[in-house]
Amino acid sequence: MSGNSNTDDDFIGIGDVVEHRMNTDVFGVVIGFEGSLLHVRLSPSLVVAKFHEFELRMVEDDEYEPEPKEAEPSNVIKVDFTKRVKLDKNTKTGGAA
Repeated sequence: MSGNSNTDDDFIGIGDVVEHRMNTDVFGVVIGFEGSLLHVRLSPSLVVAKFHEFELRMVEDDEYEPEPKEAEPSNVIKVDFTKRVKLDKNTKTGGAA
């Protein structure tokens, strides 16, 4: 978007990913309009903020990739609770249930 001109190519609409022109750490998805204001659900906080269209620029979705998930700890044993497991009766549990 250049200046204040709007064409079909640079119109910001609902569902578009936008970022603030002066602080690119502020970005999110347009979820609505209120007169000349755009409602933007900010990422990652999910707070809804209002901006004028000239404060925002449209960005490609692939410019912001989701943060990678933390690696699963290696000491976790996956258990299928839908299957029966034979319990060892010879364990030394000291009267524990």
